[in-house]
Amino acid sequence: MAEIAGVGGDAGALGQAEIEPVDQDAAARCGGGHAVSPGRPDPAHRGPAVDGAVPCRPIACRMAGEVSRETGGATRRGGCGASPAVRAARPPRLSRTGRTMPSAIAYDVTRLFLGPLSRTPRGIDRVDHAFARHFFDHPSRDCVGVLPTFWGMRVFSGDRVRAGLDRLEALLAENRRLDQDKVWASLCTALAGGPAVDWAAAWNPGLWRQTRRMGSLLAATGFSFGRPVRRAVPPGAVYLNIGHTALTVPLLLRWLDARPDVRPVFMLHDVIPLTATDLVEAESTRHHATMVASTARWAAGLLTTTTTARDEIRAALAEAGRPDLATVAAALPLASVFGGPIAAEPRLAGIDYFVICGAIEPRKNHDLLREVWKRLVVRHGAATPHLVVVGSPGWLGKSIVDRLTRAQATTGLIHVVSGLSSAALKRLLAGARGLLMPSHAEGFGLPILEASEIGIPVIASDIPAHREIGGANVVLIDPIDGPGWVAAIEARLAADRAAPRGTLPAAVDADQAAYFRTIEAFLDGLTPNDRPPPQPRGRGARTMLS
Repeated sequence: MAEIAGVGGDAGALGQAEIEPVDQDAAARCGGGHAVSPGRPDPAHRGPAVDGAVPCRPIACRMAGEVSRETGGATRRGGCGASPAVRAARPPRLSRTGRTMPSAIAYDVTRLFLGPLSRTPRGIDRVDHAFARHFFDHPSRDCVGVLPTFWGMRVFSGDRVRAGLDRLEALLAENRRLDQDKVWASLCTALAGGPAVDWAAAWNPGLWRQTRRMGSLLAATGFSFGRPVRRAVPPGAVYLNIGHTALTVPLLLRWLDARPDVRPVFMLHDVIPLTATDLVEAESTRHHATMVASTARWAAGLLTTTTTARDEIRAALAEAGRPDLATVAAALPLASVFGGPIAAEPRLAGIDYFVICGAIEPRKNHDLLREVWKRLVVRHGAATPHLVVVGSPGWLGKSIVDRLTRAQATTGLIHVVSGLSSAALKRLLAGARGLLMPSHAEGFGLPILEASEIGIPVIASDIPAHREIGGANVVLIDPIDGPGWVAAIEARLAADRAAPRGTLPAAVDADQAAYFRTIEAFLDGLTPNDRPPPQPRGRGARTMLS
């Protein structure tokens, strides 16, 4: 279920924007929003100032399409004169069959292009890839990729991006068979009492390996200089940025000032670095402040994953001057692999273990589990369950792993692994006693939904995001209540191994098709009028910390 707010000022009417009445005495405007009144032209408009609709020279104005006079209502093709309000009020563009034509998508592929530098994707990488795969495989949408290069922001064809996505999937081993997965095999061996997993090797692919992987990606796509972004992005396109990278560098977004017909839409997962600065590094706080400022300056729409995250993000945007940004809050869908048949790993039969999944960083609260496992060893001795820590390094990640793996009391019981595919993670969860999520702060919590979908009990911290997405299968405990976590884990050991499958809360829809229908309807319902007024030339995006 999705909640939409701010589209045309109506929190519930997706795609039915309220249009302010046009002032009949107002100056005519071109499609770029430039005033073209007689005698008082907008300096940014390079067409002649006459009493009527006139063609405009810059590419930003030529992209507008229809031409109209606000004062007279006459229209013609190929020039300018229509204000954003007039354009928004018009019926949507139709195909020859009479169906509404979906918006073109200019997809920011920056994070995807950098994917080969990592051995395994993080959560945001998987979300970015899922969005890209959906839109570039869409049968009726014109999609192009946008990427920063040494010669500026450039546009690349959909075919080239699809070839890159195919190669990236192969490089990240998401489709690797379990019997060919060395990381999965080493974890199974460690849980059965064999040598420990070499987590350091999994974290550090090495410069030579990274170079080869980047070369492999370029070989698949073929070299191209691309086309200039200001001219090559399709008219009226949605610029979709899921991967965040460009949001931290405002210079990469300034091309949007020259293309007021483009509707920028960004995804923000949370603003935890701004609301819980003690849990993140200072650089992350600065980056998030810049991301919020960039969103406030350019966005026509915002995608979020929970109403909790949406409300916190909108509060930050209000401080940055955008309290009314059109927003949709929709829980992310599960990867298709989690909906298929479930089979526990035979090699792990009879072995009790719990799993924690996510970036290894202070806000995930791994140190609580380290102390909990010490207490479990005292209470249960040789019957103590194993703890499998699945994740990639974040801020202070190495020191956290050192504390987890070097404690003498828990030697051989705590295993750190990075590089598991979604299929391997599903197989691991299928045999687990439960998933543990003791985070101090979260914007979403996808592992909770993955575990719930396949029937694995969850013990999670009692925080707003977990309360929103947690179903009947989730036990919520204060993230600093050590004895409470010990008791909950012991209760799971004494209970039946599995919970009912598919116990997702009513607010969550695991169906990818339904999720993307919601997203597409939101994108197509936005208009250029949802963008903020342009800032004066030369003014950079002001961060919340400046």
